[in-house]
Amino acid sequence: MPTTPTSADLEEPVPPPLERRDALVPAGYAALALVLAFSGLRNSGLLADGRAWPLWVSVTLMLIGCVSLIWRRRRPAITLAVAGPLGLAEIIAGGQIFAYVLLFEAVFEPVMHGSRRLAQLTTRLAIGLTPVGMLAALLAGMPVQVIFLIAVIAALTVMTPLLWGWEVRHHRGARQAAEHLAGLEHELARTRAAHAVETERRSIAHDLHDVIAGHLSAVSLHTTLASSLEDPQARDRSLHTARDSAHAALRDLRSMIGVLSTEQPGALPEVTLDWPSLSTRLRDRDPQAQVRIDPAVTDPALVEPSVQAALLRIGAEAVTNAVRHGRAPIRLSVELRDEEVHLELVNRCAAAPAPAGGTEHGGVGRGAISHRATAVGGAAHSGPMPPPAQEDWQVLARLPTHTAASGVADAPAQPVPSPPPAWQMPQPSPCRPLPRSPPDERPLSRREPRAAVPDPGGGGR
Repeated sequence: MPTTPTSADLEEPVPPPLERRDALVPAGYAALALVLAFSGLRNSGLLADGRAWPLWVSVTLMLIGCVSLIWRRRRPAITLAVAGPLGLAEIIAGGQIFAYVLLFEAVFEPVMHGSRRLAQLTTRLAIGLTPVGMLAALLAGMPVQVIFLIAVIAALTVMTPLLWGWEVRHHRGARQAAEHLAGLEHELARTRAAHAVETERRSIAHDLHDVIAGHLSAVSLHTTLASSLEDPQARDRSLHTARDSAHAALRDLRSMIGVLSTEQPGALPEVTLDWPSLSTRLRDRDPQAQVRIDPAVTDPALVEPSVQAALLRIGAEAVTNAVRHGRAPIRLSVELRDEEVHLELVNRCAAAPAPAGGTEHGGVGRGAISHRATAVGGAAHSGPMPPPAQEDWQVLARLPTHTAASGVADAPAQPVPSPPPAWQMPQPSPCRPLPRSPPDERPLSRREPRAAVPDPGGGGR
């Protein structure tokens, strides 16, 4: 990322290259000096008794001073060192009118185009030499008129360019700071836009996983189960359940495509997901499953709708994993405790742990569970339980009843206690999918099957 410059860096001018105008301006000043010199417009200088030096000396000094103006923008220190003393000497001993213009430029250019240090040095010199000149004139016994003239010269040719130069310099620094802030705002806007796109991409991925992948998992499970069933009626029920799950997946996919194609902000896909359907899925896998759902978790007055939605998605993913990878006994508990919603699902793994290299499932479900919980200010963990229950898989989630953005809960939810050491390192799922049985080639029964509940949840762990 680009570094943020300081105010001194913003004010520090970059020496520009020499241009044509850098030669034209001094040439014009030289022509003006010659015109004023030979027109006879001059004074006797500050020295009394007509001791002013000859005209050719004044012209030579003025022309040298004009040449130094070539570097007034790129090297203003040269202008200060050459034009300043020559102009001041001409005012004292020569009396040429152009000397006042030369002294003005010698003070103005370093403040306007020089570094901050050079501008401060020029300011100190100009302010310090003014009282020194007046004191020297007073000690030399010069008339009061001369001392007054020195004060006027200091006000017009010294203080005016100082004030003007600093004013222009400050305006230039303010403009540079404004341009820099505008650039930072544009960069921040681009970063926010990229972050919004990334967030939306992740949201779409999680929705696809939670909604569509669950239905497709049900299709796979029930078609596999049907091929291993000998009872024609049970086989028909499994196939019809797979068909209904496929229809549900198609319906929810169309709903999500409609949300993605609409221009209405904040639109959400219309998907059916509730605790009774999740309970039915668990009992289809384990008829003796212990399911306890606290009715308070579905009350909008007690649990914010966004938290309810996140809790349902976490529950759907946990149930899908238990049905697909686990076996009995299965236990699901969802209850409200002290301004927090607690979800716990425990099931026995269906097979021996998978190799350390990983499984065929990429662990998207576990990441989705953690993401859903974190999005509403909670936390969730999933993994094998510590000994002696290491054959059991546990999903544990704690969510606040209201998110911080809602302004309802004044205090944040208590942090989830650190999981046991077995949870602290990422692990592949120790539960593998149920083995496939060889397909049954016998014809299916034509009896009317019972209605089946579609799979509402996500895919593999």
